[in-house]
Amino acid sequence: ISIWLRLALVVCCCWHDLDNTEYDCWPIKEPNDYNMISCGGLEMAWVQRPPEKVTDGEEFNVTYSVTASDSFYEYAVKNKIFQFGNASEAKRFCLEHECPANWNNANEDNCCVYHVNIHSCPLALMRGGGICGPWIPDDGEIVTHTVSKAGKMSQLLWTSKVVLVHLGVTSVIAHIKVGQMHSAIESKVLVVSAQVCGDDICELEESCLTCPADCGVCPMSTSIKVAIGLPVALFCSGFILTLVWLQYQKQKMIWDESWIVNYNNIMFGKRFYDGRTVAVKHIQKKHFTLTKTIRKEVKEVRELDHPNLSKFLGGCIEVPFISIITEYCPKGSLADVLLNEDVPINWGFRLSFATDIARGMAYLHQHKMFHGRLHSRNCVIDDRWVCKISEVQLLFHEQEQADSVKLDVMWRPSLSKLNAGKSDNDCPDPDDYCELIKRCWNHNVTMRPTFEQVKKILDKMNPHKVSPVDMMMNLMEKYSKHLETIVAERTQDLLQEKQKTDRLLYSMLPKAVADDLRQGRTAEAQSYSNATVYFSDIVGFTQLSGSSTPHQVVDFLNKLYTTFDDIIDNYDVYKVETIGDAYMVVSGVPKENGINHAGEIASMAQDLISVCNTFKIPHKPTTQLKIRAGIHSGPVVAGVVGTKMPRYCLFGDTVNTASRMESTSEALKIQCSGSTADLLHTLGGYVLMCRGSLYVKGKGEMTTWWLEAKRSPTDPLFSEDEPLGLPVPVSS
Repeated sequence: ISIWLRLALVVCCCWHDLDNTEYDCWPIKEPNDYNMISCGGLEMAWVQRPPEKVTDGEEFNVTYSVTASDSFYEYAVKNKIFQFGNASEAKRFCLEHECPANWNNANEDNCCVYHVNIHSCPLALMRGGGICGPWIPDDGEIVTHTVSKAGKMSQLLWTSKVVLVHLGVTSVIAHIKVGQMHSAIESKVLVVSAQVCGDDICELEESCLTCPADCGVCPMSTSIKVAIGLPVALFCSGFILTLVWLQYQKQKMIWDESWIVNYNNIMFGKRFYDGRTVAVKHIQKKHFTLTKTIRKEVKEVRELDHPNLSKFLGGCIEVPFISIITEYCPKGSLADVLLNEDVPINWGFRLSFATDIARGMAYLHQHKMFHGRLHSRNCVIDDRWVCKISEVQLLFHEQEQADSVKLDVMWRPSLSKLNAGKSDNDCPDPDDYCELIKRCWNHNVTMRPTFEQVKKILDKMNPHKVSPVDMMMNLMEKYSKHLETIVAERTQDLLQEKQKTDRLLYSMLPKAVADDLRQGRTAEAQSYSNATVYFSDIVGFTQLSGSSTPHQVVDFLNKLYTTFDDIIDNYDVYKVETIGDAYMVVSGVPKENGINHAGEIASMAQDLISVCNTFKIPHKPTTQLKIRAGIHSGPVVAGVVGTKMPRYCLFGDTVNTASRMESTSEALKIQCSGSTADLLHTLGGYVLMCRGSLYVKGKGEMTTWWLEAKRSPTDPLFSEDEPLGLPVPVSS
């Protein structure tokens, strides 16, 4: 009976059995079975394990090794286990510093391994169900059998003689102290009496019930075995089959590649794929491998389905066309809508957008997914005025590194005063709204509300809960009635507004195209045999914007491009668009001008480069503004894209090549392709310097030219008979 009790204690009360490669570590202060820590590269292993069974009073030797990798010293210094400045000092201390001759004088300050000995923990003495560790538990008793030792880490092997006297299972623990950390390795030994049970001889007075150690365990009857085994076997089989089926379904989804899109199947003129308009986000990566981790993450993102999340449709994995394809939201980003003065966004819209974001983020958090970089640029608005969260984190983004911006995490912007009232333009509950913002800004993360809580608070602030479409219809109705009143009372003002609208429309679209659209005629796309396209962007714009506030960036770009717009008015050119810091101009479209388009763009580019020398960045007056420009001439196709927000766009290889001329150009320089250089040579009056052969993505090797200057016909050095610049021939 005593043997069975001991075996029961072994099963329910012991510390988990560690094999020859396992060990555990604890902090010096308050070590217990709940605060194990990482050993960080410190390893213990039995070299000569304790025997599985001994008689009480029998002496035996144990040997164990203690080693530390280089990573352990880095871990120990970082986590204050050693009080050294760096890992090299800690390693030198452990490998070279001599410990005191008497172990009683050894401590963490003068010895690396300052406590080494063997404990034994008779499990029969455990009363409260705790575990045996390198401490004395409240509910048990630990017997120290060996004299403590101390030494350097380079000693490697430690040997001790052990004698066990308590009958039953005893946990033998090799225990060391290194700095502010315990480490231990354990093995169990069955201690039997030297005289009766446990001598491997089944005496007449012994049986399987009284001494299973000598006579063996009593056999179980067949009926009991069947009664126990059959239900267990059926349950285990069903459980295993369920796990196998679930794992199969999971792996099937992971290895499904139906989401992979052929880049050539995307119609980039209209961003069209699989019968619908899509949004394509390009990822700049030179190398890409579809790992299992990425497959798992794509699986998780594909399973997301919520009206306030931008749906993931697929991705291209072909280098260099790595891209992510999501559903297209035609209204643009939340920032675009909020900053658009032409769209009257009242507080009903604002609260609706905020509630949409809270719903989408709450759904993400329920699925254990986190966005990590939520801002107004990756919240997009669809055609039903529903706000959706896009750019949910994928490992596609890993190597797309943006310039890091060091921001003060304690900084918070000031809150503007909100007007309280019942008007559409008044916040329904400004005090609660500002209080919610401050709670979300709390420096203590645990004090911030969850998105579920944010959603409930916003619902209370917006009692009417009118849909965005209905609000837009109401706004349009009010605006229509207002216009009728204005037409009836002030016809002249209406005409003036119409003129302003015309000017705005003509600034967005060519006059002939705008007139066609206003009269209901379809503006057909038109091909132009030869035109010159200009691209430029700001050198170092990412760093400049990273060290500036959004308002400063907007003010700077507005001032710069207003200056550019004033300059291009002097030339026969058409401004296509500005995207961020990019500036695109064309000549020869929509009004053809022979070959003069090359000269118009070249002269304009010279003026734009020149103005950079005198332009002052408003918030950084000492920083020199630098742009790089590129020019290419060739055939293009131009036409209007869209009906809701029509845009006059250029298409064709000429546009791509002009963009490559800009991206491979240099600061305060204008790079021309060979076709543009030929036209400028024909026109005469321009100084060109051959840059040489240059590899252009998508085009291969190209000979490009620097546009150095424009010479006046009155210049005595000007001669139309001689080509300007070096080398002499512009093209073969």
